Amino acid sequence: MNVVDMIPASEKAAELMRSLSHPQRLLVLCALGGAEKSVAQLREELGIDQVPMSQQLMRLRADGLVFARREGTSVFYRIARPEVIQVVEALHGAFCGKAGAGC
Repeated sequence: MNVVDMIPASEKAAELMRSLSHPQRLLVLCALGGAEKSVAQLREELGIDQVPMSQQLMRLRADGLVFARREGTSVFYRIARPEVIQVVEALHGAFCGKAGAGC
């Protein structure tokens, strides 16, 4: 790996890692994967209360990691950048890919 290649991208990569550094935000991105889900679906799947879910989704939107779409009274989210999916999949493989890892 050539570290010189990473110099121009290091700040962008560090910003992504800061966004992923909260367990609930990481879980939301993992739950979204390549799919679009409503807030209600995410809350049910992850067991996160309304207020913390709203806070984490607001941060993910502010950081440009997810897109939101309103349909009636429901809001649907999806991952906005392909590199986010790649990083989340790599983390899943590293931490959940082993038998008995609890994922």
